[in-house]
Amino acid sequence: MGLFDLFNNYDKPGPGVSKDEPQKAPPIRFFEIFWRKLSKLVQLNLIYMIPFAVAAVLMGLILSLPIDHLVFESKIFGTLDIFMLYAVPAPLALIGPFNCGMAYVTRNFAREEHAFIWSDFWDAVKDNWKSGLLNSMISYIAYVVLSFSFMFYLNRAMTESKLNYVPLVVIGVISVVMLFSQYYIPMMIVTFDLKLRHIYKNASIFSVMGLLRNILITLVLAAALIGVWFCSAKFIFIPFALFVLIGCSFFSFLCSFAIYSIINGYLIEPYYRREAEAQGKPVVEEDSFAYDPDELDDDDDDAPKYVYVNGRLIEKSLLKEEKMPFSLTPALFAKKAALGYFLATAVVYFFTDDELPFEGIKSVADFTAKWNAGGLTVLLLSLIAFVLFIVFFTLTMKCRKKAEK
Repeated sequence: MGLFDLFNNYDKPGPGVSKDEPQKAPPIRFFEIFWRKLSKLVQLNLIYMIPFAVAAVLMGLILSLPIDHLVFESKIFGTLDIFMLYAVPAPLALIGPFNCGMAYVTRNFAREEHAFIWSDFWDAVKDNWKSGLLNSMISYIAYVVLSFSFMFYLNRAMTESKLNYVPLVVIGVISVVMLFSQYYIPMMIVTFDLKLRHIYKNASIFSVMGLLRNILITLVLAAALIGVWFCSAKFIFIPFALFVLIGCSFFSFLCSFAIYSIINGYLIEPYYRREAEAQGKPVVEEDSFAYDPDELDDDDDDAPKYVYVNGRLIEKSLLKEEKMPFSLTPALFAKKAALGYFLATAVVYFFTDDELPFEGIKSVADFTAKWNAGGLTVLLLSLIAFVLFIVFFTLTMKCRKKAEK
């Protein structure tokens, strides 16, 4: 046997992978897939840089406009340039369709399925450009309204009445839900044939149900931004190069890997399991959506209402919302009320030195005086947090019951 035979012995079968081999832990699988697809992710990121570069050029043109910049004076943040904060980033609202293209490719990677980087990216952009563009425009409007409102009420709460913490907390909760929902929306756009309002509804539910994984994604993103913020000017080219080469595709792959299991577990698998049971067929296992060609015939009465075609869960009939019975037990109601009160109290004590809601109140006059002085902020926040928790808890339980049917 020659020396080079060591490298040319391709016809010898390898050990393979046993079908009974247990699945590896998610962190291990994440890095294994990431390392295998590293070159593909770099290609995907470079393709994504094409529309991003166009948006960056438009941002530069807006910045160079010879107009006066509107400023906002804040006791906390100092002088804020409203034009720089809101007008200059406006072109980023146009890259929503390209986020869908990236989500389609990275979703296939997370499922360990093949994807043609160039063609699949642009096909997903073309097929989902309306929903993707509308979503990015909604996100931009939400960013403008929520961020300015947060700064406005925080400034008033620190300088004027502490009752301004009430709308501040509401804005904070809405902002977090909106941020977490954006982790799910691009993937749901390319996976399901649903109206955007239904996608937003499901994404808001998943923002609560997948709270831990959403926090993990946010921490990774925050760590990257903090690293760039504190990076020395001498080495700023390093984060810039990483952003151009793999930054956006890595974050998209992280989102796809983290959230696909919850979408698959609560939306995809339960539907096909119910369809298979109704037709007396074996239950389709995870990541397997294969149907015989005759089952997808529109003329077949037993065909499923949805078909999984080219990476999308397509609805064959008009979408109808299902109403489900829901009952909230007193024990769960009390637990959510206690949790809402605890979180509201913690938020207020973190920012202020308020007393307990009814501390020092011995008469109606004391209650009125404390109310006028803004001393019942904790109580108001508790009520708002309680209502929000009950709403999200109700939606979460409905989703769980729907998945169990």
